[in-house]
Amino acid sequence: MPQLIAMVIVVVGAMIYMFQTFGGTGDKIEGIAQKTSIMTEINNIKNGLQLAVRSGELKASDGDTSGAVKTLEGLAELEYFADQINNELQSDNDATLDTKNTYQAISFGSGSNLEITLVTPAKTAITNARPGLFIDLTKGNLKSNAGFLEKQLATDLKALASIDSKTKLSTKVAVLNEDGTIKTAGATDGTDTDGTFTLYFKDIPANIQK
Repeated sequence: MPQLIAMVIVVVGAMIYMFQTFGGTGDKIEGIAQKTSIMTEINNIKNGLQLAVRSGELKASDGDTSGAVKTLEGLAELEYFADQINNELQSDNDATLDTKNTYQAISFGSGSNLEITLVTPAKTAITNARPGLFIDLTKGNLKSNAGFLEKQLATDLKALASIDSKTKLSTKVAVLNEDGTIKTAGATDGTDTDGTFTLYFKDIPANIQK
């Protein structure tokens, strides 16, 4: 009997938590599944980016950058990502192009549901230069859960990355401290629930310029 009572308490507690967290609506529960796929896609791009930075392939966006890779497509041409992602990013498999810089995540099928854009800091503007990933959740079937997803991802990633939640465009780059935390936000026109933000992962080496 005590075990049955304990089980009932656990089940009721879980139901209350689900209702409070997700508002009792199916779209928020769906958001948890979406969040898992988004985290996977972000990590896939981040891992390739990390390898590229450590190898010196990626450099800042101005100064002496002859021969430097500046976009996600450039990294895909060098096969820093999984084959499916490399193929998605390459423009007709032309190894001479380095132009496409936004990845439309393959796990969400056709259309621009999740977009990940490489943010490359300018040499002269940021001393502790770290490339970032601009995340846009405002398109396709992610749009209705964009605010919820941004808050959930910010909570899950706060120990691993500095999050500039106010950026609405991938061209806005934050100024970072030496430890990778944000010194000055890239913009102030966004919010932490608008579905757009930039991630600066702390385990990606600083001072990427070579």
